[in-house]
Amino acid sequence: MVYPFRDGIQYVQLLVDGMEVISPLLPITYGYSRPYNFVALEKEDEDFYRIQDVPHGSVRREYYFSSVTGEWESCMVYTPAEYDMCPEKTYPVLYLQHGHGENEIGWTASGKAHFIMDNLIAGKKAVPFVIVMSNGMVQTVREDGQRIVNFRLFEQQLLEDIMPFVEKKFRVGTTKPMRAMAGLSMGSLQTSMIGFSHPELFSSLGVFSGFVSDMITGSPLDLAHDEPGDNAHLAILEDRENFAQTFEVFFRSMGDQDPFWENFAGDDKMLEEKGITYIRKVYEGTHDWNVWRKSFYDFAQLIFK
Repeated sequence: MVYPFRDGIQYVQLLVDGMEVISPLLPITYGYSRPYNFVALEKEDEDFYRIQDVPHGSVRREYYFSSVTGEWESCMVYTPAEYDMCPEKTYPVLYLQHGHGENEIGWTASGKAHFIMDNLIAGKKAVPFVIVMSNGMVQTVREDGQRIVNFRLFEQQLLEDIMPFVEKKFRVGTTKPMRAMAGLSMGSLQTSMIGFSHPELFSSLGVFSGFVSDMITGSPLDLAHDEPGDNAHLAILEDRENFAQTFEVFFRSMGDQDPFWENFAGDDKMLEEKGITYIRKVYEGTHDWNVWRKSFYDFAQLIFK
């Protein structure tokens, strides 16, 4: 059975004698909090995310112990093709997050961020930088043994576990001008919340299908079942001049048919009322990889200049 489809990444659920199965003969990604087969119905006139005859970087899975979860966790790290040939060079680093129900493989398995970067670097359209992709669906175990997913814990995990690990193992910058953060959907909200709360850490922020206000905490998407959030991170928007000086790039994007358009419109109105200057892009698509790939493609060309 294939769900109703459109161009781009389409999840496929195979049923054998009424049982859901994963086939090794189809590509596998992670979505809706589980592994899924998928098919890619790609547009012939789009090749910016396809593998091309250019120097290719490396994608590796790295393991670190998290003080937040008390368990070993993993992240995916992209390094540009020149990384191993330039041992004296320090690279900027982008912390790039997935969406709700996905994990750290999303941006490579489905988003093709590594191929997009390879092509941009080869075309001299983007500065070579390292990309760190981590699991933002942070799981902890309660005293009764129940596992709880809390997306807000990613802030602590990023600052206390992931960034120190990455900065120790990889030749990446450890100052604000050398760091940026971006994410899609839930990851866009994590970017807004963390970036606004810690403006001293990141020079640029990218929110793809891009939430600024906290619309997850206290909603059915909040798997920790907390009360609605207080949006304390929005305090930075009260000083528009300071905000403009704080971030070199603040980039928001969305699909023209996104089901969360009402949320985006609300954020549009709030940012306009507060006089916040930012880059806003609308792409053809819904809440999907058609939008997120293009968002990353455009954002990557703007940062670390």
